[in-house]
Amino acid sequence: MRILYLGKSEEIYTILDEVASLSQSEVIKIGSVKEALDILAKDRNFHGVVAHPKVDNIPSLQVLAFMKRDESLKDVPFIIIAENITKDDTDYYKAMGAAEVFEIPFNPLEVFLVITNKLKDAKGEEVVKQILHEAKKDKSILLKIIELIKKLFGKK
Repeated sequence: MRILYLGKSEEIYTILDEVASLSQSEVIKIGSVKEALDILAKDRNFHGVVAHPKVDNIPSLQVLAFMKRDESLKDVPFIIIAENITKDDTDYYKAMGAAEVFEIPFNPLEVFLVITNKLKDAKGEEVVKQILHEAKKDKSILLKIIELIKKLFGKK
């Protein structure tokens, strides 16, 4: 899977990328809304977008609006991650079309579960299996997930 991360946080990018690497997936960090729009206009091979509500004071919902107008991107899950999010904020983003809204700190595994489930609902289970299978199965994925969780929670 290819995930676009729209934000400037190196920590969030690193965590998302580590979790993505467990399934041979890729997270691409984009630092501006304009750059995200340019990339999505040229390369539609993305399976999810994870974004902060604003990047450089520009609403990331501009990217979601672009995706909703594009036939090949309209079913790609768009996830908002934010600090100090209110229920009204969550309701607003979901009403605008966000697949999910997570408050920082968040569980990165949940992000990938939401992306996978939304893709499965929109495109079917076989398509999701094919996307994940293309990334070459790793037999020790469960062990890697356990190690990552231990690392996240500081257990040895």
